[in-house]
Amino acid sequence: MYNCRILTWEETALVYDSYMKHDFPSDELKPLSMIKKSLDKDEYFCYGIFSGDKLCGYACFVSVIVDEKQYCLLDYFATLSDLRGQGIGSEFLHLLRDELKNAEMVICESEDPTGTSGDELDIRQRRIAFYLRNHFIDTGVTAEIFGVRYVLLELDTGRKHSENDTREHYAGLYRSFLPEKLYSRFVKIN
Repeated sequence: MYNCRILTWEETALVYDSYMKHDFPSDELKPLSMIKKSLDKDEYFCYGIFSGDKLCGYACFVSVIVDEKQYCLLDYFATLSDLRGQGIGSEFLHLLRDELKNAEMVICESEDPTGTSGDELDIRQRRIAFYLRNHFIDTGVTAEIFGVRYVLLELDTGRKHSENDTREHYAGLYRSFLPEKLYSRFVKIN
């Protein structure tokens, strides 16, 4: 039986040092100081999935409030490496769907398989299929962030958003933590 809850700052810092540094390439990992700054502004939060008291995975979100509605971007998502392949990630997304049911929009980026081949194509297609099996829908919107192309998926909470809504709120999420100079240079939303 699994449960999930929001992590404290101390737990988030421990997850960052113990797991995120190993689970994500360094060029994809925000500095911990940037995460702390966003947490302090209530524009970031992290969940952990637990079996009893044992951490089994984590999910971190960028969050902004616009007109009293919450918009979120799944920033990092991982099951601990020794527990992968046991269905924990699917269970975690199911629990997160319940936790985030009041959010207006929850967006997930998954690397675009277009133009890839071999193992990389297979990995990217499997990631997208995983999210689509677990309550996410394809928004029809793609983006290029710091040179990496993504397909944007949205957590299905029963609200349907247009591609223009998705573009607008996705841009707002990135603008919440990236300086305008970096945003205009490295964020391209199609």
